[in-house]
Amino acid sequence: GIHKLKTMPSDVRQTPQPTASHLDTDFVSYKNKAGVKFEVFTLTGAAEAFRKSGGDIQKVLADQHVYLSVKKKKRHSTANLAREFQTDNMLEIAEIIVLKGKIKSKVYKPSPITERIMDFIFFLEAVYALRVLLEKDMFPTFLTMCLGIAALIGMTMSSTRSVGRFFSRLLLSKSPFNDPLSSPNALRQFESQVWQLIVHTSMAAIAYRAYKLGDAFLEHPARYMKGWEPISDNEIRLEIEQVYIVQLAVWFVTLISHRFIDVRSGDYHVMYTHHISTIALVLVSYAVGRYATFGLVVFMLHDVSDIPLDIMKMLNLLRIENRAGFYGAEIGYVTLMPIWIYCRLYLFPVWIIFYGVWGSMYMERAPDGEQYWCSALKGKAGEELKLAGREEFLESVFQEDCVCCGEIYCFMMLFTLLVLHIWWTFLLLRVGYRAILIGEDTHEVSNDIYFAENTTEGKEELKKKND
Repeated sequence: GIHKLKTMPSDVRQTPQPTASHLDTDFVSYKNKAGVKFEVFTLTGAAEAFRKSGGDIQKVLADQHVYLSVKKKKRHSTANLAREFQTDNMLEIAEIIVLKGKIKSKVYKPSPITERIMDFIFFLEAVYALRVLLEKDMFPTFLTMCLGIAALIGMTMSSTRSVGRFFSRLLLSKSPFNDPLSSPNALRQFESQVWQLIVHTSMAAIAYRAYKLGDAFLEHPARYMKGWEPISDNEIRLEIEQVYIVQLAVWFVTLISHRFIDVRSGDYHVMYTHHISTIALVLVSYAVGRYATFGLVVFMLHDVSDIPLDIMKMLNLLRIENRAGFYGAEIGYVTLMPIWIYCRLYLFPVWIIFYGVWGSMYMERAPDGEQYWCSALKGKAGEELKLAGREEFLESVFQEDCVCCGEIYCFMMLFTLLVLHIWWTFLLLRVGYRAILIGEDTHEVSNDIYFAENTTEGKEELKKKND
């Protein structure tokens, strides 16, 4: 873990230090060849400016303490600092760390312009959603679903808070677990993960049921659009529409909670972007109707791959890891990665984006030999529509689906999600590399990259514990 040095020279203790809010703290990390990591908290942007122009190191520091992190060791000493930096003066040591180390920003940083843009996009989505739901006479159902989900979140959080605190204090109070949910922030993170596990498991089951009742779209990608021959309106199968209403309600409630209620962590803007992109995809595919099958499969793949991720995060928060925890988190990680990569980096880009959306627009036949939608509109399906006296419908649908801009928009939104998938996969691979290959502490690595102590409050709690 991270241990604060207790020995502080009098000039540091007595001199007033710069104070940083919870939202504007970076830290600089320096690791020597032996793998010993030294860290110091700094004011946002101050370390970078100090490197360029020099100045007073005391004005750079957000915290006057230097932290020492030695993997798999529970002790520290000033002798380590003296040997490493040839001085026992904390300000001099902090200056060396700032000059040599890596500047890291693991906490939320306000970005007013970015947030206003995202808020405006969300507002437009809400207006569009209201219009679509009113047109389909589904707004009362949607509103009822949102209220029900919000109530269920509240009940789940409350019960999980009590059970989690009891479990942590009763069964995990001793070393090396040390009552892992004693921190209010860690407890909130655990509550959130339990709720997400419930949502992902139930939604994966609902989506899979709807998927099995229809065509096997992943095996036969030409069937994503085939169901619309030669239907003129945008009707959606009842079981798919049910999935959409529930998903739309879940994402709206989740985004509102993320924006106004949840503790903001370092990936706040990334997650905001993800929620906005997902809602946009859900709304467009639901409004147009013909793209609902794409959305159904996207829901299923996301929820299925999120289940092992939620379990791994919960095990990490409970510190059920390493030998004492029967390698629970490590087993969770090894289970997660094949499922995650298969669903998000293989099925999603290959069988949805490429063979699904791209193939429908620009390819004649799918790998299984079935004819794609746009190709069919140019041939037999188009002739059937003409014979039925629906040439106007044929022209409008062909223009929207095969020329511009329905499926192109769908492609762009899916590609945005793919970029986020790649980023999150990178973060997960970093966890495995540092914890399994390098041998760093699993809990520390996970928190450092992805989990609880990434939050602004978590960082403050971590510093208080070390005091």
